[in-house]
Amino acid sequence: RMCDKGARDMRLPSRSQWGKWIRMLTGRSIQHVKQGMGKVYSKEALRGYYIDYTGKFIGKGQSHIFDDKGVPVNQLADGSIIYFPTTIAQYGLAAYDVWLITGREDAYNAFTRCAQWLFADQDELGGWQLFRKLKLNVGCPYSAMTQGQGASLLYRFGVALGEDKYVQAAESAITLMLSPVENGGTAVACGGRLVLEEVPTKIGSQVLNGWIFAIFGLYDAVIVSRRQEWYVRLNETLNTLEDELVLYDSGYWSFYDRNGHLASPMYHDLHISLLKVLSELSGRESFLEVSERWEEYRGNKFFYTRAFLTKALQKLRDPGDVVIVR
Repeated sequence: RMCDKGARDMRLPSRSQWGKWIRMLTGRSIQHVKQGMGKVYSKEALRGYYIDYTGKFIGKGQSHIFDDKGVPVNQLADGSIIYFPTTIAQYGLAAYDVWLITGREDAYNAFTRCAQWLFADQDELGGWQLFRKLKLNVGCPYSAMTQGQGASLLYRFGVALGEDKYVQAAESAITLMLSPVENGGTAVACGGRLVLEEVPTKIGSQVLNGWIFAIFGLYDAVIVSRRQEWYVRLNETLNTLEDELVLYDSGYWSFYDRNGHLASPMYHDLHISLLKVLSELSGRESFLEVSERWEEYRGNKFFYTRAFLTKALQKLRDPGDVVIVR
């Protein structure tokens, strides 16, 4: 009967969903390029980004859509074109690393365009209202992931130019990110526990990659600002993640979030890279130990096949609503 119920509840994926999944599996999705550890980041100073996004700038087989000024845009399922802050922040961080590695002028120009766009789009609270841009009727328009990555880009641009206004904008982004969800921010805090929610409208989802990207933004804030209260918050969220990381382990693969969604192979690989970097930045061996265990899962053909089929079944049972298709 349970199988019958699952069959009745199963919805066929839409054409947009099939297209997006095919691009992911064939390596033609710019949102899902290989993302290993950053190539030129530093633990002590603000330098390259912590995850290697350079494939988003120079990758083969992938392509962004750009406006007439060279700023990347996204296409929604309804065909409309939007400016999506997360995409712009990641493309800017990719360009920044390419510039550091190669000195290419086009990379520096792209880094500049993206940072200036984020600066201009930031609202009076220091946030980027990405969920409203996606035409989603949600209570909180902000995401800890976007706040963290937007801050990471603005910090690097402000330091590179020596212009304080961009550093101040980054600090506004971090301030909002650390504000409690009940006050319009993205943080869930209680008794020294601190979670940074990628999707604050679904408190408790605790998307793993979004949480860690938010931590990277807070790490940058501590490096640049040296604020003691932010150092305390950084350790609070690191302690929380360290305690709860076991809940993201299925025994053969990693979970994408706390709602039982298994990670896709791309996100599982990203989890491994994120934890390796986080271990190096924080000096916590537990993060490295988990990343190495998950790497062993990845190399086990039986575990990989089981995870792939389980994830595919989850997608068929609950395909969700594909908002961004390109």
